[in-house]
Amino acid sequence: MNDPKVTLPFPREPKYGQAEKDAVLKLLDDGHLSEINRGPATNALEAAFTRLTGTRHALSLNSGTASLHAALHAVGANPEAGVAVSPMTWISAITAVFQAGSYPVFCDIEPDSPNIAATAVAQSADECSAVLATHTWGIPARMDQLAKATELPIVEDCSHAHGAVYQGRAVGSWGAAGCFSLQESKAVSGGEGGVLTTSDREIYERALTLGHHPARLAAELTFPELWPLTGTGAAYKYRMPAVSAVIARQQLRSLPTRMLAAEQNLATLRKALEEYDAPIAWPSIGELSVRGWYGTPLTISARVPDPRALYEQCKAAGVPIRSQYEDWTQTPLLQRPDLAARYWPHLAASPYRLPTRDALPNYYKALRQMIVLKVPQVPASDYMEQVAEALATVLARAVLTA
Repeated sequence: MNDPKVTLPFPREPKYGQAEKDAVLKLLDDGHLSEINRGPATNALEAAFTRLTGTRHALSLNSGTASLHAALHAVGANPEAGVAVSPMTWISAITAVFQAGSYPVFCDIEPDSPNIAATAVAQSADECSAVLATHTWGIPARMDQLAKATELPIVEDCSHAHGAVYQGRAVGSWGAAGCFSLQESKAVSGGEGGVLTTSDREIYERALTLGHHPARLAAELTFPELWPLTGTGAAYKYRMPAVSAVIARQQLRSLPTRMLAAEQNLATLRKALEEYDAPIAWPSIGELSVRGWYGTPLTISARVPDPRALYEQCKAAGVPIRSQYEDWTQTPLLQRPDLAARYWPHLAASPYRLPTRDALPNYYKALRQMIVLKVPQVPASDYMEQVAEALATVLARAVLTA
């Protein structure tokens, strides 16, 4: 008898629907695709993100990476002290630290979550100027514990966590600044783009100087120490195209409905896997919290001897598994300061230390034991039941052969 496989296609609606098309066509008819000031497209999107996060300010940029750069610059990342970062993140959350003139200090993740551990941050705080906390795969980081662990400014990387809430408070509002990506694979997309959120006016203005037009700087800068930058800024040109802004604005409107569907799909999957007695531990987000929807990390409670083989078995069974990130800590860019210094010369004289495997035991255990699934954002109970049966069968075989 053949093992069960997922035969239904992955349920999805078109990424960009009629509302997005209408918004783009209206923009084309208006004849303004670039807004050097806070024009109507960027204004509407920035206002929507302040409402989403409950913050006072939002700043549109041309990528999530640019928002991280701007935020780290604004909170005072510097060459003399590093930025505490998690190894379980996309490479841009690491290279943004270099771009901001600092260097990464890798901190281990929690034993029961894919996010940076407050205990590890506390141990590294003396050598850091800021903390960059990624809400990995949409699971909110334990921001209250991080705030207790250090007085350093915390930048939230919310690129996986649009609409997520931790203990009743939106991600992007806990730290000194929050950073959202609008890249196409994210829950809210503008094709490309990024948004920075903060309730600190000085951080907002400092971030504004990094890559926005002098017209906007002249209109918005209020701090005397920033006035000399009014005519130039730092001229990185990080402005968001108006097309991206209007698309992302429409995507935000449909986000609650899509999040609800994903939550219901995950509940179906969890119930079915529990009935199969599958060896899986589920991430805990706590009461009054809501997760984001970029990926769904599941920890296999039985030892996984060959993670690559398990991944291939899941793929063959039609399970919607996604690849984990590469182990960036061991890549040439992070292991060869001479190579990184070609792009960021300040590293030649910085106290940057090469990351080692021994310092990150929880991270390496997660690389072995964790799988990440894609969960549809449209109602799909039949599909999720097929996924549960196929995944449970794969895991049962893996346990028996371990």
